[in-house]
Amino acid sequence: MENPLAPVWETLPEDVRAHVDGLLLLDRRIMAVKAVRDASPEPAPGIRACVDMLEERRAVLIARGTAPAG
Repeated sequence: MENPLAPVWETLPEDVRAHVDGLLLLDRRIMAVKAVRDASPEPAPGIRACVDMLEERRAVLIARGTAPAG
């Protein structure tokens, strides 16, 4: 099944994605949600959708070994 949140991530500029990854690495999830919502085209994704997407992104970073698990 295709991830419906992936298009949101893909619409973000590369520098925003890098910034969000950095925030996730620092466990600053609320700031990451704000960064995604601020940089998203209208209509911006809801908070729950952002949280879900960022949890998936964090799992990718953990799988790559770039983020601490936990």
